[in-house]
Amino acid sequence: MSRHDHPVFSRVYTVLARWEEGGSVGAARTQVAAGLTGRTLIVGLGPGLDLDHLPAAVTEVVAVEPSGPMRHAAGPRVAAFRRERPIEVLPTVAEDLPLTDASVDSVLFTYVLCSVDRPDLALREARRVLRPDGAVAVLEHVRAPGGSWTARVQRAVSPLWPWFAGGCHCDRDTRRELERAGFDTSGVADEVLVNVPPVSPAIVGVARPRP
Repeated sequence: MSRHDHPVFSRVYTVLARWEEGGSVGAARTQVAAGLTGRTLIVGLGPGLDLDHLPAAVTEVVAVEPSGPMRHAAGPRVAAFRRERPIEVLPTVAEDLPLTDASVDSVLFTYVLCSVDRPDLALREARRVLRPDGAVAVLEHVRAPGGSWTARVQRAVSPLWPWFAGGCHCDRDTRRELERAGFDTSGVADEVLVNVPPVSPAIVGVARPRP
């Protein structure tokens, strides 16, 4: 079994993600996906819910997902999507994409940068494979503002949270990581989507490579 598999968490997350589809998270998935076009890279396919939100402007999908249980959960959605548009699912990690430079038109990160080993490398790889005029759609829970009650909760639970949440880190400063990787985040908004303090702060929107 791969260290990325987390079979119990995969089952729990799949149920929770489906439940959230009818609320603010599902609406946010649709919102960020609207900025995707052409050949699109999905980093962290998970159970495949993002496939239901992709606009017609997306002509082809390449998805990476290192977790076997997650790829299995995504199977029916991948099969349904494949009947309409090409899709390739790769069992690899975000930090080492088997794609050539400037080979995708857009990239989608949805609740994945919290759990990759090296978000800095994952974002550098995304920038490498993205065309210069491309877009990175982002829906991620992030670190709460310093001094807030939610920030104190995050600090308290952060040592144990990855053990219960499939390697997820609840307090990553993902906006800063995007900017350090060379992206303009002016099109990314701060939101609160779920009422679960460690993961309630989120960023939603589209980032673009700086020249």
